Amino acid sequence: MSVPMYQRALTNVEKVLRPYVVRVMNARTLLAFDATRAQLAAAVVLERQALEKVIPPKALDAAHETVLASFDGYPDDVTDNLSAAGVTKTGCGLPKAPAVRLYEAKSGIRTSVAELTQGVSRAVGKGLRFGALVVPPAPKAPPSVNGRGTNGKVIQRSGSRGPGRLAIDNGSSSDVVIVVTNRNPRKPQVSIYVRANHKATLNGIRGSYYVYFKSGTGWDAANRRFTEDCQYEKYDDRFDGSFDWSISLARTPFGNASTSETDAF
Repeated sequence: MSVPMYQRALTNVEKVLRPYVVRVMNARTLLAFDATRAQLAAAVVLERQALEKVIPPKALDAAHETVLASFDGYPDDVTDNLSAAGVTKTGCGLPKAPAVRLYEAKSGIRTSVAELTQGVSRAVGKGLRFGALVVPPAPKAPPSVNGRGTNGKVIQRSGSRGPGRLAIDNGSSSDVVIVVTNRNPRKPQVSIYVRANHKATLNGIRGSYYVYFKSGTGWDAANRRFTEDCQYEKYDDRFDGSFDWSISLARTPFGNASTSETDAF
C-alpha cells in the first residue's frame, strides 16, 4: 500500500466515525448519551479491526502498530453508563443538574476522541493527517458551571423596606452572597451578590438584623446557590438597625467583628 492509499484509509475511518461522534455530542438526555456513547465505542472497535487488515507502507510498519494501540485505548475510557454512574453531586454536596452531568460527560468524550486522534497523528507524523474531521467542538457549558452573579444585584427581598444601610467591601478572593435576616438565613429580609474584590451597598434594611454570607464558585442563579467550593459563615453579633454599617470580608488581624461557620443556607 502506498502512502496516499494509507491516508485514504485513515480518512475513511474518520468519515465513518464522524456521525457517531456527532450523535453523542447532540444527545439531550442521559439515556440518549449512554446509547450513542456505546454505539461510538463499538464503531471504534470495528474501525480498529478494519485498520488491522490494512498493509501499511513499509516505512509505516512501526507507526501502524502504534495507530492500532491508540484505537485499543479508546473503548476502555468510556465504558461507564452516565445514567448509572458518574459524579452525581457537586463539590458542595448538592445534586448535580442533568445538564451539567451531560456537559461533563460530553467533554470527557471529546477528550477521549482527541486523545485517540492525537495518538494516531503522533504515530504517523506530519506527512499524514488524522483528526480534523472527527474531533468535535467543545460543548457549551451550562450557565452554572462557570456562573457568576452580577455585582450589587439584589437576589431576594421580602417585606417592607426600612432606612438601614449596609456597605460591603468584598476584599476576599471569592464571590459572596450577603444575607440580611432577622433570624433564619433561609428566609432573608434581603440578600445581595458581591463579586470578589468589589464593593456594593445594600439599602432599605429594616430593624436590627444578622448578617450571613456564603461564598463559592459555579453560581446557580436559578436556585440562588453556589455549586462548588462552598463556605457558609455569619457575623456573631447582631447589627443594630439604628445605625448604618460597613463590613469588610478581607481577613485582617485588626478586624473588630468575629465570624463563625454555619450550616448551609
